[in-house]
Amino acid sequence: MSTDLKLSVVTTVIVLALIVAGGLIAALH
Repeated sequence: MSTDLKLSVVTTVIVLALIVAGGLIAALH
């Protein structure tokens, strides 16, 4: 697995996690 591909996958997962966390926080408030 190439480093660039792995980096883009990790970045995508982090971005998705931030979006989900932001949505949950917004829903709680």
